[in-house]
Amino acid sequence: MKTKEKGSTLLGFAVGLALAALMIAGCKTNVSSTPETFAVTFSVDGGNGKLKAKADGITETTESPITVEKGKTVTFTATADSGYRVKGWTCDGEAVNGTNAFYSFTVTKGVEVKVSFESNSVPPTPPSGDVGSFEDTGDGFIKISPPAAGITGKDPTYTLPGTGDWGKGVFRAGRKVKLSPYKLGKTEVPYKLWKEVYDWATQPANGYKFANAGVKGKDGSGTEEEPVTNVSWRDCIVWCNAYTQKIKGEGECVYRKSKTDTTVLKDATKGSECDAAYADMSKKGYRLPTEAEWEYAARWQGSDNTNAEQYGDVWLTKLNSASGAKADWNNADETKAVAWYGDNSDSKTHPAGEKRKNALGLHDMSGNVWEWCFDGYDSNPTVNDAYTSGGFVVDPQGAASGDSRVIRGGSWIDNALRCVVGIRDSFNPDFRIHFLGLRVACRP
Repeated sequence: MKTKEKGSTLLGFAVGLALAALMIAGCKTNVSSTPETFAVTFSVDGGNGKLKAKADGITETTESPITVEKGKTVTFTATADSGYRVKGWTCDGEAVNGTNAFYSFTVTKGVEVKVSFESNSVPPTPPSGDVGSFEDTGDGFIKISPPAAGITGKDPTYTLPGTGDWGKGVFRAGRKVKLSPYKLGKTEVPYKLWKEVYDWATQPANGYKFANAGVKGKDGSGTEEEPVTNVSWRDCIVWCNAYTQKIKGEGECVYRKSKTDTTVLKDATKGSECDAAYADMSKKGYRLPTEAEWEYAARWQGSDNTNAEQYGDVWLTKLNSASGAKADWNNADETKAVAWYGDNSDSKTHPAGEKRKNALGLHDMSGNVWEWCFDGYDSNPTVNDAYTSGGFVVDPQGAASGDSRVIRGGSWIDNALRCVVGIRDSFNPDFRIHFLGLRVACRP
């Protein structure tokens, strides 16, 4: 009997110890550190509009300040009163973000953000020198007028990511390039537009044929507003002809069988015919941009020297930065503000036009998807002298020979380095993949 009582006592003691251990363990799992937060102050400098702030976990508000966790993104929306426009932004007194209506960054400290507005009746200050100009034509395109004096190439005076010439773009030292005025789409071609033209083009009466149908974004699971991907260079030039014929008539189609045989290219499965395509640049139809057109549009800043280098009179974004970024590729906040890439894309494409636009009003020139250019590729973009006139290279179209075609801009799958404006790459014209799409150009 005593033995049984002793056993019961020991069992009860053991159970008590186990319960105590569980309670202690449970207490430990509930211990959590308080996240670090910062006060973000914001206001309108001088009135004539409103400023709202929104952050992860915080509903959009006009009440300042807001308290934001470190590492979270805060986004500001400026809304001008009738008759006014955004004049500029400052963050802790430093000018940022140009005249954009939206401003966002990742919070790492307490800051003060201000926006100011000005009357629409006040003409913008004209830039000094011949820096070119641009105009939003209201049809989803930006009309771009490069400097009449051309762009005088130069070697960068700053550090590039990587070695060699692979990140030096096309405006090289010793090369003077003149570009005719052109229009470029504000965004990459969304699947919705691609599919609309594709469905029209493949009707028997219209006679177009494609090698690939294209998909919504990364793998077909995206929205119709995400860029089309999985389309080859051949698909793209044929699609541009179809888009032209649908909107402007077949006579304005750019891509022809040859300079002498002006048959409009309509079949992307005829590889040799497509690869030998002649681009009739006198036509006003839709087309792929040339590489020089693409790079100029990605880099143009006019007379704004922020994170830029001067080429003649015009300032161009530094080669080591994303398009529209105000700092080089090492500055994650700036790269994330303008590009969907490996660090912020969540491994997928995003609707075209969500990121901050560049100085010309173009979105996603860096990141989201790589973009086909018309040009044949050579590691040295200056080798083809067929476009030389009076000491200038006029509207160049790339290498005189070779099988591959140029791609530019980086994508959702790449690191920041691959999304800078100087990086050049290429694929064969029949290649297609889930991070490659297009942007459309045309003559004004």
